[in-house]
Amino acid sequence: MDLAAIYRTGQTVELLGALALWVALALRVRSARHSRQQRMLLYAVAGLAGSITVYLDPVSAAINRNLVFANSCGLFMNVWGVLASALILDFILAAISRRRPWLVYGLGAAVSVTLILLNFTVAPHAGCVSAQVVPWYSPFWWLLIAAHLVATIPSAALCARYALRAGEDRTLRTGLLLLAAGFVSSTVFWLIVLAFLLLRPMALGAFFPLNIGITAWLMTAGVCLPLLIDVRRQARNRAALWRLWPLWRDLVAAAPHVVLQQPSGRLRQMLARPRTTNLRLYRQVVEIRDAILILRDYVRAEEMDYVLRTVAVGRAPQHQASPAVVASWLEVARRNQANGVTPRRIPDDATPEPGHDLDSEVAFLLQLSQTRRSPAVRAFTTPAVTADQAAQAPQPDPARSEQTA
Repeated sequence: MDLAAIYRTGQTVELLGALALWVALALRVRSARHSRQQRMLLYAVAGLAGSITVYLDPVSAAINRNLVFANSCGLFMNVWGVLASALILDFILAAISRRRPWLVYGLGAAVSVTLILLNFTVAPHAGCVSAQVVPWYSPFWWLLIAAHLVATIPSAALCARYALRAGEDRTLRTGLLLLAAGFVSSTVFWLIVLAFLLLRPMALGAFFPLNIGITAWLMTAGVCLPLLIDVRRQARNRAALWRLWPLWRDLVAAAPHVVLQQPSGRLRQMLARPRTTNLRLYRQVVEIRDAILILRDYVRAEEMDYVLRTVAVGRAPQHQASPAVVASWLEVARRNQANGVTPRRIPDDATPEPGHDLDSEVAFLLQLSQTRRSPAVRAFTTPAVTADQAAQAPQPDPARSEQTA
């Protein structure tokens, strides 16, 4: 691939990356309204997106045609880049609780004014880094490069540092690493500009758009990661809500008073808003748990003993009932309730212990819902187990204690 092809490919990557970055920012605005730190991050990324956008050929051509200020070969783009650097530096200082907005934006304004004066007085057309008339010691470009590196290098270091401290939170670690990679890519761009200024290899100019496009896509990935995770969580919650519906329906039919609010329907729940879906899943888990506790009293002692001795516990911990055990005595309890058995609490308890969070609760109930359809559990839908049958039940083989139902 020759340099012209690299340049054209870079232009395409740059254009698509800029569009993707603006779309990602627009999608993140709503979630960042109540978080000051998130808003500052979006401000910093928006400044970077603006500096990338003004470097696009159609945008820079329109600016040069319509803004007198921009007639000095990219001066507007470079001043915007200084503003973006100030936004990034302000975000980084705020992240380490050392925010100095007056100092940061004051220095940014001072650098911008200095660049304008240098461009119109000391070094005319200094905004054109590709112009051969710009000397290697140009104060305009040394000041501009320094302004960007002062913002991008600490940003990359801070994001990488906090990514290493993220521990087991892979989502946070991945997002921070993507942002760090974006700032590193921006740093590389300005180092390439510095190399071009010092050595003037014309081949480097072909890589400018590609480097800017890579920066845009890395920042887009870092900004979009929470959105993608939220979409994945919503899909998982809706799938769990759909799969738990048969279990919920059967259990609340035996204990209808546990239902706080009758849902609109199984299909309509899938089409509800994300917040409504999350709330409905939480309520569904609570109602299933309440129904399990109520149905527990309809299992007689000999029946529970029969279940525990004939159903393998699988790989569940000793202090927690396996889904097969719970599903089996639930079938017995539903049958006994339908036959008018008087509820009574018994000492032996095989109810599942509550999980650590909603995800663990949903995972157990999904296993329970799936286990209910197994042949071993369906066997407990036969007529009630008598005390004599329970006493004659075979003892489980210790060698098979690890097998599933």
